[in-house]
Amino acid sequence: MHVVKVCLIILVISLDLYENGESHKWEIIYKISMGIVRGLDHLHTSLHRPIIHGNLKSKNILLGRNHRPFVSDFGIHLLLNTTALQDMTEDAEVEGYKPPELAKMKDFSTQTDIYNLGVILLELFTGKEPISGKTNASEDLHLPALIRKAILDHRMSDLYHPDVLENDNGGSTCVNEDIIIKFVQLALDCCSPSPSHRPDIKQICKRLEEIGRKSLCFTRWGQKVVKVVKRFKILETMG
Repeated sequence: MHVVKVCLIILVISLDLYENGESHKWEIIYKISMGIVRGLDHLHTSLHRPIIHGNLKSKNILLGRNHRPFVSDFGIHLLLNTTALQDMTEDAEVEGYKPPELAKMKDFSTQTDIYNLGVILLELFTGKEPISGKTNASEDLHLPALIRKAILDHRMSDLYHPDVLENDNGGSTCVNEDIIIKFVQLALDCCSPSPSHRPDIKQICKRLEEIGRKSLCFTRWGQKVVKVVKRFKILETMG
């Protein structure tokens, strides 16, 4: 009953992930990212057995007021027949969300969710699609590959919108290239071609929280985030 109520709330307040220009700002990127990660953490670790999302992508991240994200449509792959499941997997490949190992195995896992999470984090940060629409047989057009190439070519500034470095009042934040590299590296680690090399959701939470403490500690909203993170840790310790 609890799950049904949550889904109904999500459907009522859902918004498009990229329709607001504020999505380019670091505080918004971080808030949405942290919310998605905590949602996936709940699915993967809060029950006796992990709940595999199976079709995690930006279209299934719905935004409420104040850019609060909700992870929707999880576990649908368990209800599909073989044909429908194959169709969903092919759609994921076309859209740029298919993990490399799904070419060899049909079972979804927490690690396939982690791969898709990494793609979403890169989408949020760059504002780019998961796969380029251009056709070039000699080049990998998936977003993680394009990001890695840009880093090797020392084109970090091409990866993000200039508004990333501004706060809600138009001033500069304490975000610097070191923070940006840490965020992008976390997303790329999630997109590792090898599932065993991807961090688990708890490791992702820890690394993203550390990025938040360094980048948001001097902003009013950032101070609230730090307090919330500390409160979560206290509750987890008490539990």
